[in-house]
Amino acid sequence: MPNPQIDEHLTYFKRVSLFKHLDESQIKKIMTIMKLSEVKKNEMITREGESGDSMFILLKGEVEISKSLYISTLSSNQSLQEKALYRLTEQSHSFFGEMALFLEKPERSASIKAVRPCTLAVMEKRGLLNILDKDPVIGSIIYKNISAEPCKRLIKSNKDILKLTTAFSLALEGD
Repeated sequence: MPNPQIDEHLTYFKRVSLFKHLDESQIKKIMTIMKLSEVKKNEMITREGESGDSMFILLKGEVEISKSLYISTLSSNQSLQEKALYRLTEQSHSFFGEMALFLEKPERSASIKAVRPCTLAVMEKRGLLNILDKDPVIGSIIYKNISAEPCKRLIKSNKDILKLTTAFSLALEGD
């Protein structure tokens, strides 16, 4: 069933890596399960550790993806701080929250906050998996596209870890 609010974004979806190698009719099939969500500035979209079964495509705005840092003190109290990992804008044609779609008991691995007001296309696990099961061609392409995203993030994280390890080693040598 067509969704006029979502249908106007077809040109944008064609540039999202999630839909790479899908034709217009295949993208439209997936668009039938999407819903639009408007998010205000500084509103949390997901919180690390919470369960979730939706994936998001950023259509408009900017989000920040962060992880919790737990710092133990001598009194064994823990304080919570957030470390920003990424910022995404509509120019990046990004999607996020994809890991929740493929885990048995999905738990968000990061927090995502709107830095500016955002418009998101939301896909729930049940609807997407239903389409992927019924259409193996779409399913294999989507699985391939989704799996590429965490790989890209892992490569970036490995580079960041190397930089931090190098800086820490140099700092220790200076003592």
